[in-house]
Amino acid sequence: METSEQIAVRPGERLESAVSAHETELARHLARGSAHGLPKYLRLQEAVIECIRGGHWKPGDRLPTEEELAQYSRMSLGTVQRALRNLSTQGIVVRQQGLGSFVGETQKRMQDPWHCRFLDEGTGDILPVYSKAVRRQLVSERGPWSNYLGNGRILRIDRRLDIGGEFNVYSRFYVDRGTLGYFWNCPLAELNGANFKKLITRECSLPITDIRHSLRLTTFASEIARAIDVGKEVTGIFLFSMAYAGRDTCVYYQEFYIPPTRRFLRFSEGIESNAVLAGRPLQG
Repeated sequence: METSEQIAVRPGERLESAVSAHETELARHLARGSAHGLPKYLRLQEAVIECIRGGHWKPGDRLPTEEELAQYSRMSLGTVQRALRNLSTQGIVVRQQGLGSFVGETQKRMQDPWHCRFLDEGTGDILPVYSKAVRRQLVSERGPWSNYLGNGRILRIDRRLDIGGEFNVYSRFYVDRGTLGYFWNCPLAELNGANFKKLITRECSLPITDIRHSLRLTTFASEIARAIDVGKEVTGIFLFSMAYAGRDTCVYYQEFYIPPTRRFLRFSEGIESNAVLAGRPLQG
């Protein structure tokens, strides 16, 4: 009779064990998604996220191939590809041509968010916000920001904000490059999870003394809809804000595109706001 010391791992046993673990873990989370009646690609997307959140796959780990995920999940290859595309857009998964898909680095949580303060009505807490800077560019054309920042060297930074893992908000942040050169010179990744108001105070010595908000309903352009993974012709909230140092000096202009949600949005106390939807959530 073989003792435990004499038992050798046979060829393929470790691979079969890993395959079984992947399949079991995915199946467990897919079953939960099924109970909520989600579309298949969203069920798979959420199952992968839960596998990452639970530590089954860690940052930098290579995910099973698309074919393997299709086999484990009993879903079509097209469904798997759609789920992975969405995860890649959110920065949760990094897809490398010829190498496969890998778990992205841990999202950076924004401390003390100033604008996107969505409430968890059960606890009264603000939902966590995870921000990722996705684009930085100089803007030459005029736009609404010009009314506040003038016609100088305008810099735009686009960010995707993950609100508690429930939905995404798209943000466009405009500043004068000459006044706030730090935002142009720093590595883009350094802006992930950053509270821009605190950065301005710390790096540029400009105290923000007043922030003014206005909002209205709008139909999102296709570019925005794709960026936050909502359908075409979705109507959501367009929120824009202006931050001032003193009474007349506008420091930045910022836009937010917020999809339909049942969450209440809380504005900071003492901030001037103009809203077309006062005191009620946008129904989704």
